[in-house]
Amino acid sequence: MIIKSKAGNGNKIHIYIDNEYVLTVYDDYWFHNGFKDGETITEEELASLKEEAGFRLAYEKGLDYLTRRSYSKKELYQKLKLKYGDSSSERAIEKLLYYGYLNDEEYARIYAKHLYETKKYDIKRISMELKLKGIEREIIENVLKTLDNEPITRIIEMLSTKFSNGFKDEKTKNRFIAKLQRMGYSYRDIKSAFSECEVDIIDEESE
Repeated sequence: MIIKSKAGNGNKIHIYIDNEYVLTVYDDYWFHNGFKDGETITEEELASLKEEAGFRLAYEKGLDYLTRRSYSKKELYQKLKLKYGDSSSERAIEKLLYYGYLNDEEYARIYAKHLYETKKYDIKRISMELKLKGIEREIIENVLKTLDNEPITRIIEMLSTKFSNGFKDEKTKNRFIAKLQRMGYSYRDIKSAFSECEVDIIDEESE
């Protein structure tokens, strides 16, 4: 098999084997891997080239993703795996972790704060969201300790902000209750908050 290269966009190099496109690599890797245009390459050497090129592409893409927003380790791995496969993505994640570009504890802290302050989620919903991101239990527990767990007070604040003049009808009230439950608030806390605001609510246990 004969290997040849062709310049691509930016710092990309397209690699051809017997005049057929095979893969794309970064120029620094190509110029230092020892191959030259027109040389013969074995199946084993090509497999090694693909593996290393895939890893470097996955790593660079991982860096690119992280410049746009934060990711958990699991989330970024799943995103990279779709394009670069298991092995290359795993190696890329390991390198990103090694250099500190990827940090589940920091990610969990920032994400939990966003869910708590912006989305107004309750602790239980935040815990579930962090689990879905692949965050370890110990990290989740430590992060949740930094948040003020005052669900009744938070529900009252939302009631005062959105429904300061009360609910226009039962349908609107029930929709808000359902929304609060999706946000992780327990029916007991919702009932207590509504009671403090002197808003009637049907007791689920009596239904």
